[in-house]
Amino acid sequence: MKHALVVVWFALCAMSARAAVHSLEPLSSDEHLAAFGIVRAHFANDNSLPDEPLLFPYIALSEPPKAFVRNWTSGGFPRAATVHVFHPPSNRVWIATVDLLASRVSKLVQGHPGAQPAVTAEEYVIADELVHAYEPWQNAMRTRGVDPDLVYVDVWAPGDLPLPASVVASLPHGRNTRLLRALSFLRGASVDEFDAEHPQNPYVRPIEGVVVTIDMNQRRVVHMTDTGVRPVSRESGNAPASRSGLQSILTLQPQGTSFEVGGRLVKWQNWQFYVVLHPREGLVLYDVRYNDRGRVRPIAYRLSLSEIYVPYGVSDPNWVWRTAFDVGEYNLGTFAQTLESNRDVPENTYFFDAVFGTDTGDTFESPDTIGMYERMNGLLWTRTDPSIYTRDTRARRELVLTWNAWIGNYVYGFDWTFGLDGSIDVKGVLTGTTLNRGVREDDEEDESAPVVGVDESGVRVAAPAHQHFFSFRLDLDVDGPANVVAESDVRPVSGRFGNGFAAKETVLTEEGFRDADLTKARTWEISSATAKNAVEKHTAFAIETTNIAVPYSSPDFEPLLRAAFASHAFWVTKFRDDERYAAGDFPNQGRAGEGLLSFVAPPEPLDEAADVVVWQTIG
Repeated sequence: MKHALVVVWFALCAMSARAAVHSLEPLSSDEHLAAFGIVRAHFANDNSLPDEPLLFPYIALSEPPKAFVRNWTSGGFPRAATVHVFHPPSNRVWIATVDLLASRVSKLVQGHPGAQPAVTAEEYVIADELVHAYEPWQNAMRTRGVDPDLVYVDVWAPGDLPLPASVVASLPHGRNTRLLRALSFLRGASVDEFDAEHPQNPYVRPIEGVVVTIDMNQRRVVHMTDTGVRPVSRESGNAPASRSGLQSILTLQPQGTSFEVGGRLVKWQNWQFYVVLHPREGLVLYDVRYNDRGRVRPIAYRLSLSEIYVPYGVSDPNWVWRTAFDVGEYNLGTFAQTLESNRDVPENTYFFDAVFGTDTGDTFESPDTIGMYERMNGLLWTRTDPSIYTRDTRARRELVLTWNAWIGNYVYGFDWTFGLDGSIDVKGVLTGTTLNRGVREDDEEDESAPVVGVDESGVRVAAPAHQHFFSFRLDLDVDGPANVVAESDVRPVSGRFGNGFAAKETVLTEEGFRDADLTKARTWEISSATAKNAVEKHTAFAIETTNIAVPYSSPDFEPLLRAAFASHAFWVTKFRDDERYAAGDFPNQGRAGEGLLSFVAPPEPLDEAADVVVWQTIG
């Protein structure tokens, strides 16, 4: 299953060159450790703040204000880190800004009551231990003929399903208590199967009907549902062996690559940009520019994946809460996988490494997490002389930046592609394993969960229908930050013969959202308010999408209210440094109305020279 968002180049005009911006380099390992030490010292010196244990669910560069970066030419620049500091016993989270040059916490803001940072690595381990030690769960496994020691516990953010009132009353912070939910899967038929030579895929062996809810403030199981025994598949779930008869395909550049890399700065065929693997968003492209015959012109300030929303469509209390926000609930970027030549990428790939902070205040390196390579991709342009039949042809060569992340049963891959024609394309590739449920022999097939497999003993497995919505945040600065956003619809034009049609543009005059309309070939254009091309048209990029989805859940479905971005294909907001995430800063156990809905409430007018951000939803 693939999704694509295409930004198509219309025209480019000249802007003066400017020096590369180094203030967007990601934090080094030393900077991570320094930030952790400064935060710990700050909390230790403030008696009003809690003692250890503290967790650090998130740390990343505190990006300088856009205005500063845009005006910077040389000399020193600030280095600061943003650190989420979480104290589980008191259920409090702080957002600390750490000035790394002054070695101090320059700003400390406490999150609103109930604000929950992303799930941490430590919590996965603790939740697994709590579930395995919970006697009712052990009994539920044995009732199904499963050895509890052979069960893989899959830990999720809790979603929105309300707990019984008696359970809520027992929670230390009521509905604001930090919760996790746990699913169960048979890891393997026996301990002997736990080896690298014969890996087992537990996700094809769901132990249906059992969901455990865990209070992560007091670290105890507070609720378990058991809706009845269903058989457990013993299918291995291993992928078939590679196909035979396939000969090697080599992608080689014996004279070297056509791109230049200096730190995080990439230059290729007039394009230049900074490449960073962000711990939350994954691949982020900064300060994208185009060298137009010696004039380096701005195209985009920041391009990134903002959020993913994944609702499941089975009307079952054990499924309705499964509405993952895979970016913000789990810090998707930290799950980036090491890429392998001839598997993820071709042989001519250049790799970038990443450094991330851990929730306990250490660091770890993620090698080869971004791959960059050139590829041939068919025909770019051709013509044939009508008199002498001579062809003039250009091959389509592209520069691809790719990464993928493992998150539970899914793997998400994203390719950002730059073209010789000035186009920028982003494609999402979804793979891994469907999230499956066990089925009784006498169960009628649920139209929302068709049976997709059966093992040798006749045990059936179903795969519930679900949707994936992706919000991309595109801070385009087409020939500078003063831009105009217009909606372009193709409509009939009245005329003598009845065959006329044309694209009609409507300028968007205030913040808000717009819906896709395939019947009008609708696109959106972001144009310079000042720069024009040779035919006196304002230079522009168009946003074109080929994968539009609409939510099939009820409009008042609570998770959808938290994922309002999924209800509309296109959003436009004025640029603000602190508006980066489509579902808000803390989507884990988040509140309806955060994120994009709050960014446009009330909508501000867009003047003729606004610095705008557009948000594209595909699915």
